[in-house]
Order: sequence, then structure tokens, then C-alpha cells
Amino acid sequence: TQTPISDLDYFPRRRILFDVDVFCPVQIVQSGPDSQWAAIQQLYFSMIMSATSHVYIQSPFFIPDPSVSEALKAAALAGVDVRIMCQPRGGTYQIPYRAANTYYAEMARAGAKIYLYENDTYFHPKTINIDSKICSVGTANMDIRSFNINYEINAVLYDKVLAQQLADDFIRDMANCVEFTYDEYKHRGLPSRLRDSVYRLASPVL
Repeated sequence: TQTPISDLDYFPRRRILFDVDVFCPVQIVQSGPDSQWAAIQQLYFSMIMSATSHVYIQSPFFIPDPSVSEALKAAALAGVDVRIMCQPRGGTYQIPYRAANTYYAEMARAGAKIYLYENDTYFHPKTINIDSKICSVGTANMDIRSFNINYEINAVLYDKVLAQQLADDFIRDMANCVEFTYDEYKHRGLPSRLRDSVYRLASPVL
């Protein structure tokens, strides 16, 4: 009938549906082994490089690829408040957690803060928060496997209020964490650090 249907009678705004005055731009980013580009890895890299105040990361696993690793270290060395919160250990499968120790040490040496979640519950959030302005939540861990092997999907939320809420949640979660420090790690026994380094060799598939 050539009648326009792009009005509120057909597409009411969220505030009318849910009685809240909220409009949040969302960008969906997905990647997988059949993709030409490592979209989520590129997303994380660009988000980190845009930070001027802080970068808050929560991920059960932390095995970043070289570009993301360098971006995080560069941000920390430039004075950005980089905080990374992770699961300290698994059950019987310890390899990715042991390999992660070597990455924690690198980050801590550059000035990033590493927090290991010690609550009895399993730590499973996968978020990155930039300056409490932009945040990403989704399925992707901060690891090479999520960047290159797994099918993953994340939502990037361009909303300062929501990003601040997630930042506040991060700060509250710190109460359940133990900080990993470079000084403590370098004084661990050589066999322990050597085992971590050997496990790191398998990083691309962990």
C-alpha cells in the first residue's frame, strides 16, 4: 500500500515498552575460524589502544596474543590504570592457568594490576571496560583460542551509565581477589616458573 511503517505505532521505543528512558547503542561483533578477520581480537586491541583513564578486564582465562599483550603493556606504561581479573586455577585441568602466570608476570612488570578471584564460586565474566564509557560483554575470553579458533560473539555497549555500573561491579569484585605481583612471582621456585613457561608454549591452542 506504500504506507510508511517506520513510526512508533509499529516500532515503539524501549522506554515505551519497558517504562524506562534508556537508549543504548550496541554493536555486535562475532568471529570464528571461518572468518577472514579476527574481529574480536581487533576489537579488544582497538579498545585498549583508545583508553586514556582505565582498562578493566574480567576473563576466566588470560592468554592474550602478542598484539593485545603489547597493547596492554603499552597502556600500563603510559599511565593508564590497567586491571585484569581472572580465575586463579581450574579443577584437574591446570595447564591454561599455569601458562597464564607468565602473562600475569609480564603485565605486572609493566605496571598493570592482576587480581585472582578467590571466591568459592566459579569466575566466568568476560568483560572489558574502557574509561567507564565503552564496554564489551560476550562469550570471548581474553585468549588466543577465543581470537582464532572458537566461534565467539560480543556486544559492545556505548553507554556511560552502564559502563560505570560494570566498573563499580569490578571494584566490588576486587574484595574477593588476591593480587598477583611480579615480585612474588619472580621469587617462586625455578621448577614452578619453568613449568609455567613450558605450558605457555601451547598458548595458541589452550
